[in-house]
Amino acid sequence: MSILRIAGWLFGLFARPLKAIGGRALLAAALAVAVTAVSCSRGDEAAERGPDAATPTVMAETTEGAEMSLESRASVSPSPTNAPTTAQAAPPPPGISRSSGQVSDGPVPPPSQGAISAAEEALAAADAAADAAAAGSAMVMEMREAATIQPAPSPSPPTVSLTTTTLAPPPPTTTTIPPTTTTTARATPPLSVAEAGDCVECSENFFEYWGVNDFVRTAEDALSTFALDVDTASYAVTRNYLSGGQLPPKAAVRVEEFVNYFDGGYEVEEDAFSLTLDAARSPFTAEGNVLLRVGVRAPDVVSGVSLPDSVVLVIDRSGSMDEQSSYGGEYMPRYRLVHRAVELLLGSLPLGTRVGIVAYENTAWRILEPTTLDTGEGTSTSSDEIYELVRQGIVPGGSTNAAAGLASGYDMALAEAESGRSVLVILFSDGVANVGSTRTDDILEDIGDRGDIGLTSIGVGLGPFNDELLEQLANRADGTYHYIDGVEQARRIFVDDFTSLLAVAARDAKIQVEFAPEVVEFYRLIGFENRAVADEDFRNDTVDAGEVGLGQSSTALYELKLAEGSDDLSSLGALATASLRYEHAGSGEIVETAESITG
Repeated sequence: MSILRIAGWLFGLFARPLKAIGGRALLAAALAVAVTAVSCSRGDEAAERGPDAATPTVMAETTEGAEMSLESRASVSPSPTNAPTTAQAAPPPPGISRSSGQVSDGPVPPPSQGAISAAEEALAAADAAADAAAAGSAMVMEMREAATIQPAPSPSPPTVSLTTTTLAPPPPTTTTIPPTTTTTARATPPLSVAEAGDCVECSENFFEYWGVNDFVRTAEDALSTFALDVDTASYAVTRNYLSGGQLPPKAAVRVEEFVNYFDGGYEVEEDAFSLTLDAARSPFTAEGNVLLRVGVRAPDVVSGVSLPDSVVLVIDRSGSMDEQSSYGGEYMPRYRLVHRAVELLLGSLPLGTRVGIVAYENTAWRILEPTTLDTGEGTSTSSDEIYELVRQGIVPGGSTNAAAGLASGYDMALAEAESGRSVLVILFSDGVANVGSTRTDDILEDIGDRGDIGLTSIGVGLGPFNDELLEQLANRADGTYHYIDGVEQARRIFVDDFTSLLAVAARDAKIQVEFAPEVVEFYRLIGFENRAVADEDFRNDTVDAGEVGLGQSSTALYELKLAEGSDDLSSLGALATASLRYEHAGSGEIVETAESITG
């Protein structure tokens, strides 16, 4: 980068107005001062040369030094994140200003004849730059964002203090987490974030894109079968993006998780699931089409089902857990949010519950062997004591070996189960596994035998974040997937919906909807793209499906194109019959129930 180019950039915006008022001499003097300031950035050696040092040779050396300084500063992107991912620059906590600091120049020598000559030669470049003011402004902004030139301290007063300037952080270097390959019926190949997303920061997050279900001609296939899903993470993840002023990548939006975030308001039955169907014309579908809702509500109490005797927490304390938890809203590092979530969970657990804790980064270790949660008397441990262990033991650092953490957590959980206790494992992580096994299949293989112990995963934060890994771990390990980016979300999960999080009402729940070809010409399931089950496997009870907690509701939406002559809904027979099949969590029996809807 030459002095002339710097001059063109700096004065392109101001050349014309200054010349209009006879400012050519002022431009020359200001340029000489700017050249001297750049020279000062080389340190005391440049400062000691004095006013006669501004010869073309010295100016070339100074320019080379400044160019090296700019390149070296631009290449440095400090990050607390574990390698290889470089995290998005987080906004400072309230009360802390991200500032370049106050810059103080040394004594400003008068411009030499050589500097003035150089300034005169630069006026042509300045005129050209003024003709392209917008381009010049963009270049200036690039210089400001790339680096702040720090001049050498003056050997003696007087000094000229410049106004402190707050610069924008350099744009983050992003790394796309390699996708985990999974095979699911009717699923389209996953897209990378670059193909599926809308914002630059999304490349630090990985979501698997499953496409959108197409319309099916009822005469060719009248059955639609899928595993029930009660996950809610997608809604909270999307809200995090929007709170930060960004659109989410389309792969982050799973319709069923948006709908399931809210209670469907369905009828509650005792010790049995309710199945509700309703339909109506909809302004959100093609004209004339009907929206069908299939709603399932788990009972609040199930015979033989209670909260688990033991809860094992597996907590990610790798370097990326030091990143902020939210793109917008409250500022809180992820590990601190996990501290608060665990505190809320401990406050909701009944006294007498056994709690064990495993932490992991490069490797895994046990922070707390399973111990009885009580008032602190005898051999029990109080919630305050356990929380203090978490606060001291969960501090970010190192890489992310999720497989080691989960294997250690399940070893602990299986030992509890062998003593006749019911157990639940809860994982807290951003999902960015980069040491050991990093794919869902490999991690589950490393865990080995899980018995009937479910895994509930809690996603934390965005950028970097691997939604796909956390969702698939929960789906494949008989659990549910949720997401937190602030204390209010943690309170919703660990206080308001605490019972449904810990206690399972039904295992391997599946739904099959049969449409009447004479009434429904086409149908499409909205959402549940990665939960498809083969129609012939609906009554195959060895096929893994979905788990539903106490009191949870799940909703599936269908768009229907009715057959010709079906405009008068009141005259129609059955549009569809929905069947629900599941294993009763208390008795282990297989239960199947059905409900139909007519025009």
